[in-house]
Amino acid sequence: MTQLLMIILNETKYLPEILQTWRKIGVPGTTILNSAGGHRTRTLFSRVGLGALDNLFERKEVEGKTLIATFEDEQLLAEAIGEAERIVGGFDRPNTGLLMVMPVTQAKGIYKAEPKPEPPPPPVLRPDWVILRDTKIEDVETIMELEPTIVSTDTPLEEVARAMLVHPRVHVSSVVAEDGRLVGLLSLRALADSLFLHILPEEFLSEITDIEKMMDFAGKTRLRTAGDAMNPPLWVKRGETVKEAFVRMHDNKLPGLPLVDESYHVIGYVNLLELLGLCLIKKPGSPFSKETL
Repeated sequence: MTQLLMIILNETKYLPEILQTWRKIGVPGTTILNSAGGHRTRTLFSRVGLGALDNLFERKEVEGKTLIATFEDEQLLAEAIGEAERIVGGFDRPNTGLLMVMPVTQAKGIYKAEPKPEPPPPPVLRPDWVILRDTKIEDVETIMELEPTIVSTDTPLEEVARAMLVHPRVHVSSVVAEDGRLVGLLSLRALADSLFLHILPEEFLSEITDIEKMMDFAGKTRLRTAGDAMNPPLWVKRGETVKEAFVRMHDNKLPGLPLVDESYHVIGYVNLLELLGLCLIKKPGSPFSKETL
């Protein structure tokens, strides 16, 4: 039969030892409630007044704790009562409290199943990926075989969009000067913002909250060519590593970077998505080649 053991402690100094002892003998769980004895509370009110009601349970004069525990094992219940009596020195002594046992018609959740152990988190550093960090970027670029999108500074934005459609896996256009030297980058995001400004101007107007953003909007309405809309150039060179390329893309929120020679002529393109794909597909210890992917 399930039974409820309730102990009202007038002296809270016994509480820690009771809890520790009950845990040792296997009491499945204990609930602790703040309580205050009626006689001591009346005495407090007669001395202080009803204003004491606001912080009644914080006052040492009436401080008490009520312990509640549920038992299905009669022997364990008897042991818990005996230990509580021993610690308190007997509940028949004045100002010790009250111990009661009451039958419970139904109880669920007394014993809980052990939680399933959580799987260990994956390692921060993937040993099978580390080998890729110091791989020369030209080895990766050879596998990708991505042809860069190259436009001149005076190329209209509509023509830049058409050029990018020819190379849908290249999301950053390389803007070059007349001598073929890289002078800027135009990402798909920046290009789309420049063109959609004339298609859905209300979406951009809703973002204007101050004079600075108003001036920025006015400036964007005048963008017509790749040279107008481009950002400063960024690149990777032969001899640089996958780590250096990723850090540059990550820091500048770019989905790819052009590969340039010593004269800053664009000779290739490295795509962030395919760079990630190499980490997932490449077999540890195998050389970079099409056959290993």
